[in-house]
Amino acid sequence: MLSNRHQNEFKEEAVKKAYIFDMDGTLTNSLYDIGDSVNYLLARRGLPAHTYEEYVTYIGMGIGVLLGKAMPGYDDLPPEEQAALRQGYTAHNEAHCLDKTRPYEGMTETLKALSEGGAVLGIFTNKPEVLGKKIAAALFEGIDFAFVLGGLEGASMKPNPERVLAELKKLNIAPADAVFVGDGRPDIVTGKNGGMITCGVDWGFKGLEELQGADMIISHPRELLDIQ
Repeated sequence: MLSNRHQNEFKEEAVKKAYIFDMDGTLTNSLYDIGDSVNYLLARRGLPAHTYEEYVTYIGMGIGVLLGKAMPGYDDLPPEEQAALRQGYTAHNEAHCLDKTRPYEGMTETLKALSEGGAVLGIFTNKPEVLGKKIAAALFEGIDFAFVLGGLEGASMKPNPERVLAELKKLNIAPADAVFVGDGRPDIVTGKNGGMITCGVDWGFKGLEELQGADMIISHPRELLDIQ
């Protein structure tokens, strides 16, 4: 629960910044469902499964990179076979992405407080967009995200900030008034590339080394309420 001090502050003074969030390792702990879906594909091809600890090092740069690291020979497959595997992963994960995935402690309450204080909220994840939208709608019901951007065939991904900048422009928000929040190097670089404030979170998958260069690092979602 948020302290009364934080709740009262946000009722009295509107937040003037936008907050753009990574999803995996930032908003939600989705490691287990991601690992289960890739292991499902590996089993179907007669390949050995990986541990969840191994998947920590594979996550963050999109489904193609994930499969390339987890599946021997993936990078040498014809493009159409790679595409079929990506589609297979997405289909399996769409059916199972809510089995074990949960928000981090304090995240839902913090998002509500930010929104009630006037902040614009958005998501930019490298996971397939259909999965990002499903998870956001299910786990953060009632929270109004101005946009949920994810991996799409042919669309730019982190660390390219162009899609986020386009959304901020539609909302008449300057990049310097936006905070990009994430647990990994791609998030920090995305924010820096886009001229946004960068906030690393130390509860995610990647560790402090991945957050070097961030404007700030926090240890609990409620600390976002202190960014003015």
